[in-house]
Amino acid sequence: MARILPDGWRELAVTGAAQREIETLALLASHLSDNYTVYHAVHWTNLERGHAVFGDADFVIVNGAGDCLLIEQQSGFLGETPEGLIKAHAGKHRNIVAQLARTREALRLKLRARPSGGEVALDVLLYCPDYHVKFPHTAGLLPERIVDARQRQNLIAILRAILPEAAATPATKDVHRVLGDIIQLESDVSALLGRARALVTRVSGGLAHWARQLDIEPFRLRVTGTAGSGKTQLALAEYRDALTKGRRPLYVCFNRPLADHFNAIAPAGGLA
Repeated sequence: MARILPDGWRELAVTGAAQREIETLALLASHLSDNYTVYHAVHWTNLERGHAVFGDADFVIVNGAGDCLLIEQQSGFLGETPEGLIKAHAGKHRNIVAQLARTREALRLKLRARPSGGEVALDVLLYCPDYHVKFPHTAGLLPERIVDARQRQNLIAILRAILPEAAATPATKDVHRVLGDIIQLESDVSALLGRARALVTRVSGGLAHWARQLDIEPFRLRVTGTAGSGKTQLALAEYRDALTKGRRPLYVCFNRPLADHFNAIAPAGGLA
Protein backbone atom coordinates (compact mmCIF):
# COMPACT_ATOMS: atom_id res chain seq x y z
CA MET A 1 0.00 0.00 0.00
CA ALA A 2 1.29 3.46 -0.88
CA ARG A 3 2.09 5.95 1.87
CA ILE A 4 -0.30 8.94 1.79
CA LEU A 5 0.78 12.32 3.18
CA PRO A 6 -0.77 14.02 4.99
CA ASP A 7 -2.64 11.30 6.79
CA GLY A 8 -6.15 11.75 8.19
CA TRP A 9 -7.63 12.05 4.70
CA ARG A 10 -10.03 9.12 5.23
CA GLU A 11 -11.75 11.06 8.03
CA LEU A 12 -12.43 14.14 5.91
CA ALA A 13 -16.11 14.87 5.29
CA VAL A 14 -16.11 16.46 1.84
CA THR A 15 -18.37 16.73 -1.17
CA GLY A 16 -18.11 17.72 -4.83
CA ALA A 17 -14.71 17.96 -6.50
CA ALA A 18 -12.95 17.42 -3.16
CA GLN A 19 -14.80 14.13 -2.73
CA ARG A 20 -13.57 13.04 -6.18
CA GLU A 21 -9.98 13.71 -5.08
CA ILE A 22 -10.49 11.65 -1.91
CA GLU A 23 -11.76 8.81 -4.11
CA THR A 24 -8.58 9.09 -6.18
CA LEU A 25 -6.49 9.00 -3.00
CA ALA A 26 -8.22 5.79 -1.95
CA LEU A 27 -7.48 4.29 -5.38
CA LEU A 28 -3.80 5.28 -5.20
CA ALA A 29 -3.44 4.04 -1.63
CA SER A 30 -4.90 0.61 -2.35
CA HIS A 31 -3.36 -0.07 -5.78
CA LEU A 32 0.17 1.31 -5.44
CA SER A 33 2.87 -0.52 -3.52
CA ASP A 34 4.86 0.84 -0.59
CA ASN A 35 7.54 1.89 -3.09
CA TYR A 36 5.39 4.97 -3.69
CA THR A 37 4.58 7.99 -1.55
CA VAL A 38 1.61 10.18 -2.48
CA TYR A 39 1.56 13.82 -1.39
CA HIS A 40 -1.82 15.51 -1.84
CA ALA A 41 -2.89 19.17 -1.67
CA VAL A 42 0.70 20.35 -2.14
CA HIS A 43 0.83 24.15 -1.96
CA TRP A 44 3.68 26.24 -3.34
CA THR A 45 4.65 29.87 -3.50
CA ASN A 46 7.25 31.73 -5.56
CA LEU A 47 8.45 35.29 -5.75
CA GLU A 48 8.21 36.76 -9.23
CA ARG A 49 9.31 40.37 -9.72
CA GLY A 50 8.71 41.15 -6.09
CA HIS A 51 5.25 39.57 -5.92
CA ALA A 52 4.25 36.30 -4.27
CA VAL A 53 2.66 33.86 -6.73
CA PHE A 54 0.72 30.95 -5.25
CA GLY A 55 -0.50 27.67 -6.67
CA ASP A 56 -1.13 24.06 -5.80
CA ALA A 57 -0.79 20.52 -7.08
CA ASP A 58 -3.49 17.94 -6.44
CA PHE A 59 -1.06 15.02 -6.17
CA VAL A 60 2.69 14.53 -6.31
CA ILE A 61 3.68 10.86 -6.47
CA VAL A 62 7.26 9.88 -5.62
CA ASN A 63 8.80 6.48 -6.29
CA GLY A 64 11.65 4.88 -4.38
CA ALA A 65 14.29 6.67 -6.46
CA GLY A 66 12.83 10.11 -5.77
CA ASP A 67 11.39 10.53 -9.27
CA CYS A 68 8.15 12.52 -9.25
CA LEU A 69 4.86 12.54 -11.13
CA LEU A 70 2.66 15.62 -10.78
CA ILE A 71 -1.05 14.86 -11.26
CA GLU A 72 -3.63 17.56 -11.88
CA GLN A 73 -7.19 16.29 -11.37
CA GLN A 74 -10.07 18.16 -12.98
CA SER A 75 -13.53 16.89 -12.11
CA GLY A 76 -16.74 17.76 -13.92
CA PHE A 77 -17.20 19.42 -17.30
CA LEU A 78 -14.29 20.96 -19.21
CA GLY A 79 -14.21 23.28 -22.19
CA GLU A 80 -12.14 22.61 -25.31
CA THR A 81 -10.86 25.73 -27.07
CA PRO A 82 -8.14 26.51 -29.64
CA GLU A 83 -5.97 27.57 -26.67
CA GLY A 84 -6.46 24.22 -24.94
CA LEU A 85 -8.60 22.79 -22.14
CA ILE A 86 -10.29 25.28 -19.84
CA LYS A 87 -12.24 25.06 -16.61
CA ALA A 88 -14.96 27.52 -15.64
CA HIS A 89 -14.87 28.55 -11.99
CA ALA A 90 -16.57 31.48 -10.25
CA GLY A 91 -17.35 33.13 -13.57
CA LYS A 92 -13.77 32.86 -14.82
CA HIS A 93 -12.12 30.54 -17.30
CA ARG A 94 -8.82 28.95 -16.33
CA ASN A 95 -6.42 27.36 -18.81
CA ILE A 96 -5.72 23.98 -17.23
CA VAL A 97 -2.58 23.12 -19.19
CA ALA A 98 -1.03 26.56 -18.56
CA GLN A 99 -1.70 26.15 -14.84
CA LEU A 100 -0.16 22.68 -14.90
CA ALA A 101 2.94 24.04 -16.63
CA ARG A 102 3.33 26.78 -13.98
CA THR A 103 2.96 24.27 -11.17
CA ARG A 104 5.52 21.94 -12.76
CA GLU A 105 8.03 24.75 -13.19
CA ALA A 106 7.56 25.95 -9.59
CA LEU A 107 8.05 22.42 -8.27
CA ARG A 108 11.06 21.84 -10.54
CA LEU A 109 12.78 24.96 -9.21
CA LYS A 110 12.15 23.96 -5.59
CA LEU A 111 13.48 20.45 -6.19
CA ARG A 112 16.56 21.84 -7.94
CA ALA A 113 17.27 24.05 -4.89
CA ARG A 114 17.49 21.06 -2.54
CA PRO A 115 20.86 20.52 -0.76
CA SER A 116 22.11 17.79 -3.11
CA GLY A 117 21.19 19.87 -6.17
CA GLY A 118 20.74 18.56 -9.70
CA GLU A 119 17.64 17.80 -11.71
CA VAL A 120 15.00 15.33 -10.54
CA ALA A 121 12.84 13.41 -12.99
CA LEU A 122 9.49 15.23 -12.94
CA ASP A 123 6.64 14.26 -15.25
CA VAL A 124 3.01 15.42 -15.43
CA LEU A 125 -0.39 13.82 -15.91
CA LEU A 126 -3.83 15.37 -16.34
CA TYR A 127 -6.64 13.27 -14.88
CA CYS A 128 -10.23 14.06 -15.94
CA PRO A 129 -12.37 11.26 -14.49
CA ASP A 130 -15.71 12.80 -15.54
CA TYR A 131 -14.96 14.21 -18.98
CA HIS A 132 -14.22 12.65 -22.37
CA VAL A 133 -11.59 14.79 -24.13
CA LYS A 134 -12.77 14.89 -27.73
CA PHE A 135 -9.69 16.54 -29.25
CA PRO A 136 -6.68 15.37 -27.22
CA HIS A 137 -4.18 16.51 -29.88
CA THR A 138 -5.25 20.13 -29.43
CA ALA A 139 -5.61 20.02 -25.65
CA GLY A 140 -2.16 21.56 -25.15
CA LEU A 141 -0.66 18.43 -23.58
CA LEU A 142 0.65 15.17 -25.01
CA PRO A 143 -2.33 12.79 -25.44
CA GLU A 144 -0.30 10.15 -23.56
CA ARG A 145 -0.36 12.44 -20.53
CA ILE A 146 -4.15 12.78 -20.42
CA VAL A 147 -6.34 10.21 -18.64
CA ASP A 148 -9.99 11.03 -19.27
CA ALA A 149 -13.29 9.29 -18.49
CA ARG A 150 -12.66 6.61 -21.13
CA GLN A 151 -9.35 5.60 -19.55
CA ARG A 152 -9.92 6.18 -15.86
CA GLN A 153 -9.96 2.44 -15.15
CA ASN A 154 -6.39 2.38 -16.53
CA LEU A 155 -5.10 5.22 -14.33
CA ILE A 156 -2.92 2.99 -12.13
CA ALA A 157 -1.41 1.11 -15.09
CA ILE A 158 -0.63 4.38 -16.91
CA LEU A 159 0.84 5.86 -13.74
CA ARG A 160 3.11 2.85 -13.22
CA ALA A 161 4.28 3.01 -16.83
CA ILE A 162 5.27 6.66 -16.44
CA LEU A 163 6.69 6.25 -12.92
CA PRO A 164 7.86 2.66 -12.37
CA GLU A 165 9.04 1.29 -9.06
CA ALA A 166 12.72 1.96 -8.39
CA ALA A 167 15.39 1.50 -5.75
CA ALA A 168 16.38 4.34 -3.45
CA THR A 169 19.00 6.85 -4.64
CA PRO A 170 20.97 9.62 -2.89
CA ALA A 171 18.29 12.07 -4.07
CA THR A 172 15.37 10.25 -2.43
CA LYS A 173 15.68 11.70 1.07
CA ASP A 174 16.16 15.26 -0.23
CA VAL A 175 13.09 15.04 -2.47
CA HIS A 176 10.92 13.98 0.47
CA ARG A 177 12.43 16.71 2.63
CA VAL A 178 11.58 19.36 0.01
CA LEU A 179 8.01 18.13 -0.40
CA GLY A 180 7.62 17.91 3.37
CA ASP A 181 8.82 21.50 3.74
CA ILE A 182 6.40 22.69 1.05
CA ILE A 183 3.36 20.99 2.52
CA GLN A 184 4.43 21.67 6.15
CA LEU A 185 2.00 19.34 7.92
CA GLU A 186 1.98 18.92 11.66
CA SER A 187 -0.63 17.82 14.18
CA ASP A 188 -2.61 20.77 15.49
CA VAL A 189 -1.84 21.53 19.14
CA SER A 190 -5.57 22.07 19.77
CA ALA A 191 -5.94 18.28 19.63
CA LEU A 192 -4.52 18.27 23.15
CA LEU A 193 -7.72 19.91 24.36
CA GLY A 194 -9.72 16.81 23.48
CA ARG A 195 -10.94 17.91 20.06
CA ALA A 196 -10.61 15.70 17.02
CA ARG A 197 -7.14 15.52 15.53
CA ALA A 198 -6.65 18.22 12.91
CA LEU A 199 -4.08 18.77 10.24
CA VAL A 200 -2.61 22.20 9.69
CA THR A 201 -1.40 22.96 6.18
CA ARG A 202 1.33 25.54 5.89
CA VAL A 203 2.16 27.22 2.61
CA SER A 204 5.93 27.39 2.20
CA GLY A 205 5.67 31.18 2.12
CA GLY A 206 4.24 31.27 5.66
CA LEU A 207 5.73 32.04 9.04
CA ALA A 208 7.93 28.93 9.21
CA HIS A 209 9.58 29.92 5.93
CA TRP A 210 9.88 33.70 5.98
CA ALA A 211 10.82 34.14 9.64
CA ARG A 212 13.83 31.90 9.04
CA GLN A 213 15.05 34.13 6.20
CA LEU A 214 15.72 37.01 8.61
CA ASP A 215 19.32 37.79 9.58
CA ILE A 216 19.00 39.22 13.08
CA GLU A 217 22.35 38.46 14.77
CA PRO A 218 23.15 39.30 17.53
CA PHE A 219 19.49 39.94 18.37
CA ARG A 220 16.69 37.43 18.93
CA LEU A 221 13.33 37.10 17.23
CA ARG A 222 10.14 37.24 19.30
CA VAL A 223 7.00 35.94 17.60
CA THR A 224 3.55 36.75 18.99
CA GLY A 225 0.58 35.08 17.31
CA THR A 226 -2.78 33.44 17.84
CA ALA A 227 -3.31 29.69 17.97
CA GLY A 228 -2.80 28.17 14.54
CA SER A 229 -0.65 31.03 13.21
CA GLY A 230 2.38 28.77 12.81
CA LYS A 231 4.49 29.40 15.93
CA THR A 232 4.98 25.70 16.66
CA GLN A 233 5.73 25.01 13.01
CA LEU A 234 8.41 27.72 13.06
CA ALA A 235 9.94 26.26 16.23
CA LEU A 236 9.88 22.78 14.67
CA ALA A 237 11.61 24.05 11.52
CA GLU A 238 14.38 25.64 13.64
CA TYR A 239 14.62 22.44 15.70
CA ARG A 240 15.09 20.29 12.59
CA ASP A 241 17.62 22.74 11.15
CA ALA A 242 19.69 22.55 14.34
CA LEU A 243 19.70 18.74 14.15
CA THR A 244 20.80 18.89 10.51
CA LYS A 245 23.76 21.05 11.58
CA GLY A 246 24.77 18.51 14.22
CA ARG A 247 23.50 20.50 17.19
CA ARG A 248 21.25 19.37 20.08
CA PRO A 249 18.28 21.77 20.21
CA LEU A 250 16.28 22.56 23.36
CA TYR A 251 12.58 23.43 23.07
CA VAL A 252 11.26 25.08 26.25
CA CYS A 253 7.48 25.46 26.57
CA PHE A 254 4.91 26.32 29.19
CA ASN A 255 3.31 22.97 30.00
CA ARG A 256 3.92 19.24 29.93
CA PRO A 257 1.16 18.33 27.39
CA LEU A 258 2.69 20.71 24.85
CA ALA A 259 6.17 19.30 25.48
CA ASP A 260 4.83 15.75 25.03
CA HIS A 261 3.10 16.80 21.81
CA PHE A 262 6.28 18.42 20.48
CA ASN A 263 8.30 15.31 21.32
CA ALA A 264 5.77 13.22 19.38
CA ILE A 265 6.16 15.24 16.15
CA ALA A 266 9.83 16.23 16.39
CA PRO A 267 12.74 14.10 15.15
CA ALA A 268 15.02 12.45 17.70
CA GLY A 269 18.19 14.12 18.87
CA GLY A 270 17.00 17.11 20.88
CA LEU A 271 15.06 17.79 24.04
CA ALA A 272 11.64 19.32 24.71
